[in-house]
Amino acid sequence: MHDLPPSGPVSTACPEVSRPDFSVFPLCGWYPGHMLRADRKFKARLKLVDLVVELLDARAPAVSVNPDLRRLTTGKPRYVLFSKADLANPNLSRRWARRLRTEGIPCWFGDIRSQAVAARMPAAWRRAAAGGERRTMTAGADAPAGRHGRQTLRVMVVGIPNVGKSTLINRLAARRRAAVGPRPGVTRNVQWAMLQGGIELLDTPGVLWPRLRSKEQELELGLIGAIPDDLIGAELLCEYLWWRLATAPEPIHWELYDLPGPPATSQDLLAAVARRRGLLQAGAQPDWARSAAALLKDFREGRLGRFTLDAPPVE
Repeated sequence: MHDLPPSGPVSTACPEVSRPDFSVFPLCGWYPGHMLRADRKFKARLKLVDLVVELLDARAPAVSVNPDLRRLTTGKPRYVLFSKADLANPNLSRRWARRLRTEGIPCWFGDIRSQAVAARMPAAWRRAAAGGERRTMTAGADAPAGRHGRQTLRVMVVGIPNVGKSTLINRLAARRRAAVGPRPGVTRNVQWAMLQGGIELLDTPGVLWPRLRSKEQELELGLIGAIPDDLIGAELLCEYLWWRLATAPEPIHWELYDLPGPPATSQDLLAAVARRRGLLQAGAQPDWARSAAALLKDFREGRLGRFTLDAPPVE
């Protein structure tokens, strides 16, 4: 386990826990070649579409924004779709929605695997492309078809790795079109899919940006699965997760590991996971690697509660 020096004041949510200094760890610098190639071709593909659908993770609305993609799509009609909202803090999701509404950005928070996506997205995207949607998505009639008078509306879906782009396309398409996997980087090529209602959807590889601003930003991306666990280190990710959960305002299901409340250290948390799951080695010692994998899986599947890493700016 890592021994992190404290940095900053003691948390009020868990008074005995001091903020660790994660900046002592170097960035892993993950930016594989297919991301570089995709980034170079992005501008050319952008000219082919009427609307950019930016897919973000509702558990990390700020950190899952690729600032390079946001900059390149300036001036193009945009719709923001937040995936995995069923795993996020609903109060913070509502605050994020209000924030976007004040900026005139159409958006929707939901489970992209649900029927609601197939039922509501096509009409909402047509309104956004036509420039008539100035509020968070509501029910309404279809707006005119894509720009330039075309009947077909061409939509590009963009986002960071593992945010759910291929899952979204498979839900919307008449039949399975895009490869889906639990690890970032499954989609490596552009893929077109024809949807009902005359919409052509362009899937693109998940792309990060070359230079992250901090180690904590990288750790947040790791927690939502945008960076492979083995590059950051599962146990380090668990230390960061322990800190965020121990100081969280949301109710956390510590009882999942037979704990009455937040443990004093990440090692104590992993030991509790090991005992509860039977992940023990000779001499009843915790299997740290398997326990770390189990804890991350529980977090990502929402077993510890609905949790959002990013709060919106104060309104």
